[in-house]
Amino acid sequence: MGRFLRVAWLVQAGILLLTLPVAAQIKTGEVSSSLNGTISSGYTADYGNTTSSDHGWTAGGVANYSGSFHSPNFLSFNASAYLNQSRANSDFQSISDASGVTASANIFGGSRFPGAISYSKAIDSEGSYAVPGVANYVTHGNSDAFGINWSENLPDLPTFAAGFLMGNSQYSVYGTNDNGTNAFHSLNFHSSYSLDGFNMGAYYGLGGGHSLIPEVVSGAQDTETHQDNSDYGFNVSHRLPLRGTVSGAINRSNWDSDYQGNSTSGTIDLFTFLASMHPTNKLTISGSANYSDNLSGQLTEAVVAAGGAVPADNSNDSSNSMDLMATLGYALAANLQTSAYMERRTQLFEAENYGVTSFGGSASYAHKFLDGNFNAALTLTGNSSDQTGEDTLGFSTNENYSSEVRGWNVSGSFAYSQNVETLLVTYMSSSYSFSGGARRRWGDFNMSVGAGGSRTALTAQAGTANSDQSYNGSVGYGSWISANGSYNTGSGQALETGSGLVPVPVPSPTLSSSQVSLYGGGSYSLGISSTPAKGLLLSASYGKSTSNTSTGGVASVNENDEYNALIQYQVRKLNFTSGYSRLGQGFSGTGTPPEVISSFYFGVSRWFNFF
Repeated sequence: MGRFLRVAWLVQAGILLLTLPVAAQIKTGEVSSSLNGTISSGYTADYGNTTSSDHGWTAGGVANYSGSFHSPNFLSFNASAYLNQSRANSDFQSISDASGVTASANIFGGSRFPGAISYSKAIDSEGSYAVPGVANYVTHGNSDAFGINWSENLPDLPTFAAGFLMGNSQYSVYGTNDNGTNAFHSLNFHSSYSLDGFNMGAYYGLGGGHSLIPEVVSGAQDTETHQDNSDYGFNVSHRLPLRGTVSGAINRSNWDSDYQGNSTSGTIDLFTFLASMHPTNKLTISGSANYSDNLSGQLTEAVVAAGGAVPADNSNDSSNSMDLMATLGYALAANLQTSAYMERRTQLFEAENYGVTSFGGSASYAHKFLDGNFNAALTLTGNSSDQTGEDTLGFSTNENYSSEVRGWNVSGSFAYSQNVETLLVTYMSSSYSFSGGARRRWGDFNMSVGAGGSRTALTAQAGTANSDQSYNGSVGYGSWISANGSYNTGSGQALETGSGLVPVPVPSPTLSSSQVSLYGGGSYSLGISSTPAKGLLLSASYGKSTSNTSTGGVASVNENDEYNALIQYQVRKLNFTSGYSRLGQGFSGTGTPPEVISSFYFGVSRWFNFF
């Protein structure tokens, strides 16, 4: 009886608080500020097959405080705090009710020395672990981030800007006993200056990170990666006669990566040069040169920058690359642009010398067609290899069209390429992509459909394709009903990182099979909502995904399904809410049963403008 009386007292106190009058706006000294927010109170219950059930009356809300001191150009600030609020999906009560704070301040914004500071922290927030083309795994955990920026902009002096950013997160994956962490930091400086027609710039940056990859993804326990990197450089440009410009840049980058005790490090020097002239309105002439003293290092650095791991250290092998190109462009008509080019590429890679001479041309065309807009481009390339003496023909094309046909707004695009050069002249790539959509409205009734997909692969290397497809549709009738659905599939090779699987950024033959994860699967989702009366919202959604992953010979079949339902009714500044969420997620590679968690909530909230 005593517990019932305490709950009843809390309910009455919450309702009384929600009906209090709004406070007047205030101003103190040179501080001008405002405070508004939402206070909520309600009953929540959580239960699952692997966790103990709990329920009770909870309080929550959001507070937003903003203002300035002296003037907004001198100091402006904004802070937001939230308690027991969903931040993963604002439409539904999530399984984990997050709490946290975000804050930022702009200092001397109206001066030549502006600066900014920001901070954010989230506790028990719902997140995701990315899987390309498939619905992401659901996670929950804590995170925080801090950043600071400052710049100097004095007339007739070099500009200067500096920035620092750091953050970390700790999370666990529902349906496993796995934990993951992600931490990062970066520091950068930039400066620019103009002198006697020369525009110059310099920069320096360093950063790094640490990740603990969940076992369900890595296939091994306690898979840790560490990355540190830095880069600095200088660039300069100047105008040329005949409406031309010339520019050059030098860049040096360093990295150091550690994967399970195996380290790789290296340095890359890049030199670039570009000159162009525009003698007439129709004619453009340009030439460029690019040199790298560490081609192997560029491949390794791309993997490290994507968050991946490189156990083997071959980045310090002697390698380099030189690329020389000349281009001539001419506009045959306002809607028809053409160009021709010649390119010479030489590379030393894996103790072998390679050289390719390429030449080709391109044309792009745009025109009105069938009451719509049509544009297309075609590029043809001929390649001659020094090493093999083999001649190959490559081409790429893309088309786009949009119009209105019998009341339908339609659009579509298609792109295809074959034998297109990659960073390495020893490999050619092929790919295609498509997308299309149509929508129409008949009074209050509306309908739309859409589809898209892509596939990329190395022509000469079997089993290296990445592909994805997506389909979606929706129907609706005024505010009475709106329904939508989608279907997605994806498969290919990816790198395992602390925040998800990412497509391999380099030609697959440069990485061994043990360094990539194989993935494939599909997902679909359905949703429906209705606003039958003013202030009343009814909605529900369901999504399911099935995927397969394989890393280091460890395979796992993964399933995820999530259901959400919501009823909201708003009267003046009061908002009555009732919601239900259910998550089921499991991984065969963990050896543990799938986890099913449900959450139910009903309560009331009120918006306040305190001052």
